[in-house]
Amino acid sequence: MVIKKRIIGFCIFILMITMTACSNKHLESSIQSDRIPMVMIEDHLYLDTGKRISIEIDDSSLMGTITSEVAGSEIPVKNDQSNFGCVGAQYASYEEGIVVMVDNQWQLFRKEKLTLEKVIELSHKGQELSWNDFKSYDSTEIGSGLYILRYELDESYYLLIGGNNPRKKPAYIRLVKADHSENYIDIRENNVEEFISK
Repeated sequence: MVIKKRIIGFCIFILMITMTACSNKHLESSIQSDRIPMVMIEDHLYLDTGKRISIEIDDSSLMGTITSEVAGSEIPVKNDQSNFGCVGAQYASYEEGIVVMVDNQWQLFRKEKLTLEKVIELSHKGQELSWNDFKSYDSTEIGSGLYILRYELDESYYLLIGGNNPRKKPAYIRLVKADHSENYIDIRENNVEEFISK
């Protein structure tokens, strides 16, 4: 009877580990589906960088756990949802993004990088553009007095969004030439494709 209980207990233990374990196999299968492994946290998508972080995470940095998943070919649409499995894996805030526990190591995830192609697409909204159109992209706050976000696009351009209050309309949304900061346009008012063709 004791042996049966031990066998049943061991089987339950193995089953629990199998159900909650998160390994690189989950990430690899997601990559093979042509969609970057990603997770939605606090209404933002964070994408896998492939970088492992060998540090101890303080309990105060822990934010939650992945609670649901979608197929590797899909984009998560709910908070705490991933497209690489790992349901039950913890995640925490970390410097430039978040880290997710994968194979007993922290894996770094960052917000999506804004691209020049996306800026061209967004510019077609003109005066309807708002802070919300850019909130899912990786940025750096550089304002002093004003609220200013800088988005690195490539080696030739970056984008600046500035204003008094992120709950109000931006004062400007500038596409700036990286080698000449005085050479810029407001993408709500000027033609982006003409600007980059000069």
